[in-house]
Amino acid sequence: MTASQSGDFGSIPIVDIRPMFDTKDHDGALRVAGEIRKAAVEVGFFYISDHNIPTDLLRAVYMCAKYFFRLPEEIKKSISINEAHRGYVAFRQTVLEGSRLADLKESFNFAYPFPPDHPEVLAGKPLVGMNQWLPREDTWRSILESYYRHVFELGQRVLEGIALSLDLKRDFFRAMYKNPLVRARLLHYPPQSPDALAGQYGAAPHTDFGCITILWQDDVGGLQVRNRSGEWVSAPYMDGTFVVNIGDMLARWSNDLFVSTPHRVVNASGQERFSIPVFFDPDFDTVVECLPNCATQDSPPKYEPIIAGDYITAKYDASYAYRQKKQTA
Repeated sequence: MTASQSGDFGSIPIVDIRPMFDTKDHDGALRVAGEIRKAAVEVGFFYISDHNIPTDLLRAVYMCAKYFFRLPEEIKKSISINEAHRGYVAFRQTVLEGSRLADLKESFNFAYPFPPDHPEVLAGKPLVGMNQWLPREDTWRSILESYYRHVFELGQRVLEGIALSLDLKRDFFRAMYKNPLVRARLLHYPPQSPDALAGQYGAAPHTDFGCITILWQDDVGGLQVRNRSGEWVSAPYMDGTFVVNIGDMLARWSNDLFVSTPHRVVNASGQERFSIPVFFDPDFDTVVECLPNCATQDSPPKYEPIIAGDYITAKYDASYAYRQKKQTA
């Protein structure tokens, strides 16, 4: 057994995802699927290159993040997080499972653009609702909405690769993303001083809750991934790539064939760090149960079926201070 097969990886693999954008390149798509499967089984993380998202758009979104987080606190707080988890979250409002201290980060969250008369909104489903935008900042909003649309399609292509990797129809997941819980987040991590409290992280060690996460990060560094020997492996900035990782829900969906790997952010650079994860989760009412081809006679389904939205909502309720205050009010 090799080191990578045992989970003792020392680096994160890179997958050229370009064939997933060419419906005629079936052999290329199968090659991508095989590489995704290997990475999802052995590491739980992989970079993707040739992802079809314009470089100019990435630069513009980066500037949007810098612009927003340098605004006065009262302006940011004017669009504080709402019940649908859209808007601004101030520093030290997130405590991840098993952590003693709240994360040293702030964020701005936006998600699928539901209209106010959408049946899911009218039904009052958690995490379904209106985005919040700064008033009179039309260009800023337009750039972020464009980014969301581009990454939404990229996520569909990654899921097509995942479906093929499991010998499923290429479009297996697409029908589950008609009114999805796909959430984008601008993140800002301030530099941490050398004498910072022990156990204080930009993002404490955790696994992601959902299906997959698609992350753009700047060149400051700080993302680390834990292999199965307990060693922290750096996942540094690589020009022209995104980082993709498997979340708890997809691990469960795949009967633990795919691994949801712990990771953290340690910003010891002395500089600000910016990143933009997109949590690519399906429609609220999607039933998550053992996927076809993920169980055998020797490895039967391990988990009871769950509802995707209920699962994600429960994780948010346990992690965010603003949700806990409302529950105890």
